[in-house]
Amino acid sequence: MQHPGKELIEEIRNRGRTQKEFALLASKKVSEVNELIKWKRNITIQRDIILADVLWSPEKFRLNKQINYDYSIAKNNFQKNKKKPNKPGFQNADHENIFQNF
Repeated sequence: MQHPGKELIEEIRNRGRTQKEFALLASKKVSEVNELIKWKRNITIQRDIILADVLWSPEKFRLNKQINYDYSIAKNNFQKNKKKPNKPGFQNADHENIFQNF
């Protein structure tokens, strides 16, 4: 899964626009558009509304892509850090005790 910023730059290019032209259309700084494209910024609700307006696309389209991206990253991190029952030091506690300090 790729960050929605990567898809954004592809869409800007497919429309024959530069980042500067796109930034002007969106009333944003070129640096903000560049940071979004380089994955240094995420799609927020505000940015989704602006992008939907400028690109004539449905609202929540890119926001949902951001949520799916964030979810996949969090899920992968969870799986990497998840304790397995067969690991040394893992105690088979009941559900109530597992989530006591959650």
